Amino acid sequence: MTETPRTTAIATAPLDVVTRILQLGLAVFGIWAWLTGAGWIGAGAADYERPDHFWYIQHRWVGITFTAFLLARILWGFVGPADVRFVNWVPWTRERLRWVVEDVRSLLHLRIPERPTHVGLSGFVEALGLLAFLWLGLSGLSNAITITPGVKLTAALPHLIKHWHQIGNVLVPAYLILHVGGTVAHSIVGRQVWKKMLFLE
Repeated sequence: MTETPRTTAIATAPLDVVTRILQLGLAVFGIWAWLTGAGWIGAGAADYERPDHFWYIQHRWVGITFTAFLLARILWGFVGPADVRFVNWVPWTRERLRWVVEDVRSLLHLRIPERPTHVGLSGFVEALGLLAFLWLGLSGLSNAITITPGVKLTAALPHLIKHWHQIGNVLVPAYLILHVGGTVAHSIVGRQVWKKMLFLE
């Protein structure tokens, strides 16, 4: 039995309030953590070794808040409404992966894919984003536990985790480009997705 992209209420229902709040929290605290961690605002989280480590402390607590929102979003993906549950949209089946490939081909031909929310390429990008941010959140929690502000980190495993946590300096802007680009593309074809996230629809 083949699966087809759904246009029923499960696929087109408005985002529930909890999902919108969680998504906004992820956006606000995720960007804030990236800006303070990478040094776009202030000295960056690398000042944790210095006597004055204000920016690391801010990055740590903002990151912890982001991780709390992220874990809540993942939990909501199992117990929330049908349209946000992972089982209904994560592209892990052959049919859903085929829709992803079709969407990529459409973009290569300069056509905007028109599918319900979370179906096809948009679902693939969101799933990858959740996995990437889960790593950033959990590795950030590890850093918060193992790093003593003002003291150089020397232990091998914590130092390795801290090093790979810094991949967020690339992952976050890359995801933002994909996400914002997709939102702009949908706006061009008349789907004002951003209004849903800001409670304007």
